[in-house]
Amino acid sequence: MLSNLMSGYIKKFVLILAITYTVTGCATITSGTTQSLMVKTEKNVIDASCELTDKKGGKWYVPETPSAVTVRKGDGPMSIVCKKDGFKVGTLSVDETLVGATFGNIILGGGIGIFVDAASGAAQQYPDEVIIWMEPEEWSSVEEKLAWKKEKQEFDATKSEKQQQPQETTGEL
Repeated sequence: MLSNLMSGYIKKFVLILAITYTVTGCATITSGTTQSLMVKTEKNVIDASCELTDKKGGKWYVPETPSAVTVRKGDGPMSIVCKKDGFKVGTLSVDETLVGATFGNIILGGGIGIFVDAASGAAQQYPDEVIIWMEPEEWSSVEEKLAWKKEKQEFDATKSEKQQQPQETTGEL
């Protein structure tokens, strides 16, 4: 009788352990610790070379824009520096946001998975695409320069508005 009771407790313990292991680290499982990041340069600039550096010193290279590179998540913000002859150096700093699956850990994993995801970098993500504006070193006219600057300001304003809007999270597991 006692052995049957112990056997039942052991089975329940193993089942709970298996469920806990399965649901913890949801973002680690669903989104991983790396991601593809598309790097583009504007305004009509192609073939710029870019270096991406995270705050922990990780480095990645894009030999020619536009192009995608696989980066490690969780070590943001990411600094992007692009160069091309005839243009001023273009720079951008990109912050990470939380992956929606991270919130599933609170509901299903009791929060344990949050620590797994945070430690692995899976809880964070960079935008799928970044756009770096590169200003020409010389302009053919004042009007061309003013038009470029106006377009850049409009781009920055639109980007700023999007960042201020609440982010949707799917809560996927």
